[in-house]
Amino acid sequence: MHGAFVLLAMLVLAPALEWLPMAALGAILVRVAWTMADVPHVVGMLRRSPRSDVFVLLACFGLTVVFDMVWAVTVGFVLAALLFMKRMADLSGATLHQSGTPDGFHLPDGVMVYDINGPLFFGAAEKAMDALRRVSAPPAVMIINLTHVPAMDATGLVGLENALTDLRQSRVVLVGLQSQPRVVLARAGLLTRPELTVVDSLREGLDLARRWVARTP
Repeated sequence: MHGAFVLLAMLVLAPALEWLPMAALGAILVRVAWTMADVPHVVGMLRRSPRSDVFVLLACFGLTVVFDMVWAVTVGFVLAALLFMKRMADLSGATLHQSGTPDGFHLPDGVMVYDINGPLFFGAAEKAMDALRRVSAPPAVMIINLTHVPAMDATGLVGLENALTDLRQSRVVLVGLQSQPRVVLARAGLLTRPELTVVDSLREGLDLARRWVARTP
């Protein structure tokens, strides 16, 4: 309906537009631009938003004025993507447990639990796998808890493969694989490795590790 009304107005009222003063059309354009700018919203963002978001906003604004909207949208999209990756990397983390877990599980000698929180993707995988490289002596059993890892990309896959290579002297148990990471690991062939075992819960992984440690001289 809106499009049909605009088309009708163009066909019927076009001859009358030449009688409108340019100053009046300029005022209309200024009013439309002011309304589209949503100044109260912008002011609120400048006052309350994090500095990184304010930087993206000002960068898009400046590029629109200096160049054009195509450049502003392109650069703004890239900046927003980089900011998102940084925030996800900040949220992601990992903790190595050598004597007990926060859930109250006691770890026998020779068993360690490595908890990973957050998505394993570009920017966060290196940070998440860093603690494994600092293990001086590989344990008999390393339990890698992926319960809180909702997603994994190629970078996370490579990081996990490198960690498994470093732990080649240990038996590795993957705990709590969610659907997307499970598909990624299955396509890479990691789930069929003989030194790797996949279980659903941390309790199940610890029971399996205790049996292995008890049978090891």
